[in-house]
This record gives sequence, C-alpha cells and structure tokens, in this order.
Amino acid sequence: MSRSASPDISVVIPVYNRGQVIRYALESVRRAAEGLSVEVIVVDDGSAPPAAESIARLGFTPEKIFRQSNQGLLFARLAGLAAVTGRHVLFLDSDDLISREKLRLQIAAMEAAQADVSYTDTARCLLQGDYDALSLSLDTPCLDTRDSAEFFIRVQPAPHSPVFRTDYLRRIVAEAFFLPSPLYNPVAEIWFYHNAAPRPARVVKVPGPHTIIGLHPGVRLTSHWERLGAASLAVQEAFARACTAAPEVAPVRQFAAEKAFGAWRRLPRGFSPEFGRRLLGIWRRLNRNTDLSRLGGGGFQILARLIGPVGAARVLKLAQNQPYARVRTMNDESFRQLLAALPPP
Repeated sequence: MSRSASPDISVVIPVYNRGQVIRYALESVRRAAEGLSVEVIVVDDGSAPPAAESIARLGFTPEKIFRQSNQGLLFARLAGLAAVTGRHVLFLDSDDLISREKLRLQIAAMEAAQADVSYTDTARCLLQGDYDALSLSLDTPCLDTRDSAEFFIRVQPAPHSPVFRTDYLRRIVAEAFFLPSPLYNPVAEIWFYHNAAPRPARVVKVPGPHTIIGLHPGVRLTSHWERLGAASLAVQEAFARACTAAPEVAPVRQFAAEKAFGAWRRLPRGFSPEFGRRLLGIWRRLNRNTDLSRLGGGGFQILARLIGPVGAARVLKLAQNQPYARVRTMNDESFRQLLAALPPP
C-alpha cells in the first residue's frame, strides 16, 4: 500500500470487533493497490481490544488508523471521509473484499468519463482458509444506468461497490437534505445515496464482479433483516419529508415512491402491519406516476387495472409471499421497540 501526498484513492475501512476477519479485506486492498497510490484509513469504532493491536498482529500497516468511541457505521464512515486525502474514495466494510482490478478499472473509467461515481457487479465468497483459495459465487449483474437518480434509489449497490470522486461526495455530505442519525447506522450507505439522489451526477458502470461480499459465521448487520428494514424506513421517511416537490426532483421522488412500494410488496405475510402502512405512506406521499409497468409484471398490471395497484399487490402477496414465521430473526416486541424509536412518519 503505497504512500503519496496526493493518493489516487483513499479506502475507508470502519472496524468494530472484527478479529481476524479483517485480514481478508486488508489483503484484497493490498493486492488492488499495485501500481496505484492508495491511502488506507481504518476507523476503529470502539473495538475491544483496539483494532490497531489486532491489525498489527496480522502484519498490516494502514496509512492512517484512529480510534473513536462507538458511534456506529454511518459516523465511522463520515469520520473516515473527513480524513481522506485521495482524489477518489471507497468505503469498504471490514468483512468484505475487492478484486485485484477494481480500483484501477473504476478510477480509469471515471477519469475517461469525467464521472462523479462508478460501480461494478458483485460476487460472494466464504471467508475461510487461505486467501488464494477463496472461491467466488457470482451475483446477478447490476442494472447498467447512467441516470444518477435511478442509480442511487433503484440500484442501491453494495456499499463497497461505488467509488466516489472525493470532492463530489464531500459536497453531498456538506449539503445533506437530512442530517446523519444513529437510526441510520445499519443502512449507512443509503443515507449517502438518498442525499446524493436529488443532485445530478455523472455515473459510469464497470462490468464484472469486482465487489465481493464476505460470508462468515460472525455477526453481520445483515444478520437481522428486520433491523435493516427499520433503519431503511427511517431513511426513506426522512427523505420523503426533506425532498421538496420541485419539478427538477420529480424523477427522484418517483423512484423513491416505487422503491417503497416494491419493499412493501416483498414483505412476508403476517409481518408488522404498522411497518407495511408506513411503507405505503411513503409511496402515496411521493407517487405521481400511474405507469403500472414500473410497479410489477404482466399479471400484476392486469389485476391492478381492475382493483388498483394496492389491491393487486395485496392479492399477490397472499398468494406468493412466504409467512413471516419462516424468516423471522427477532421477536415482535424487539421490532416494536425499533419502530417506536423512529420519528413519526
């Protein structure tokens, strides 16, 4: 990991009690940094023992490592962004990886297109054994779009997929429509995405699975989808309150409306009625488009013409969605407490 007064890219890695799993993330960056000037910034969000000790034992020396009291993922990323000196920036969770070519390809694509952000497809691997023995499983390729509103709201890639131009991302944070909150920590990336979406940006996709999601027995934020859902609802409601109805942001509001409707359609049967009502509330508040093809397939569209989109979705949810009991990861009271902590819609 080379040092430079003006790095090509800064890689911000928040860490909280990751033990040895972080060695895969750091090794992936070490390999991807070949031929580039890369600044690695590790933000220790209150680990015990301190992350600096475990990282030193693994034989890695980041350019910057600093420790803060436990504030959560969003605030760790913001702290890292404040310390960045590179022209570009990537957020990398401590249990995820990047391909050897990711940084080089995305920086080159951004410079060629004068883009503000680039992204790639994803793969997954089990973090077990030697690094060179890791085996990838490819995900379905991401939608290819140059529309920044569609990218930030509809695509919403994995948090370590986008590479941002640093001055662009700092401007987004400085001019945020709604302020960061601990409520958003489980879905920190979509706080950035929702604040970026109303502002036009140049977006470019680099094909290929250069963003790798690490799978392991330890706890991930994705271990409890209900927790992610409550945090996502908080972001979406804050966006709906903050994003004006000005004509120039109408496409963004429409994408956000459709995102909420789609999330409501996918909820398992028997899951929190209040949560469902609040998602539908976002759709009703932001929706200005009756194009049914953007809400569902042919069967849905036929039914929606007869009984409306909400009625059609209710029928199909009963027929197609699995019961909550099969996918539950927390009890009802714990989820009620999560919802009770959110501001009123």
